[in-house]
Amino acid sequence: MESDNHIEKTYCLYASDWHLTIMLLPFINKNLDENSKIYMKFENSIEDKVRLLTNKMEIKNKDEIKEMKWNAEISDEDYSRNKKIYIVSGSNEYITEMNRKIEQYYGKRNDEVKIINCLDVLENRKAIKKFKYNNILTTKGETAIN
Repeated sequence: MESDNHIEKTYCLYASDWHLTIMLLPFINKNLDENSKIYMKFENSIEDKVRLLTNKMEIKNKDEIKEMKWNAEISDEDYSRNKKIYIVSGSNEYITEMNRKIEQYYGKRNDEVKIINCLDVLENRKAIKKFKYNNILTTKGETAIN
C-alpha cells in the first residue's frame, strides 16, 4: 500500500520484546521532548516491559511514557496539530491492517504523521519489501534510507 505524501514510514527490526523496548524508549523520550503525540498499536503489548524499564532508567519524560495510550482508536485525541507517531508491532496481517486504518484516517488530512512498523526479524522479513519506507530505526537512532 502506497503511503500519502504527508505520512512518513519507518521500520525497525527487533530480536525480542526486550530488544524492542530498549530500542524504542530513547526514540519515544526524544519525540515527547518535541511535543509529538505517540500512539502504541501492538498486537502483543510490551507495556509491562516499557513500564518496568522506565522505572529503572533515568528518563526525562518518565511520567508521559507511563501515561501513553496503548491500542487506542486511531481518531482518539487526534485534534492537536502536533506531529503524530504511530508505533505498530505484530504479525504482517496486523501491521498491514493498522497501516491501512492510519492511512485511511489521515489520507485527506494534512497532519504530520509518522508510522513506525516494528518487525520481528525472524518473522517479518517479507514485510520490509511490502511497504515503502523512508527510514530505519536502530539502537543508534533513526536513519534515512537512500
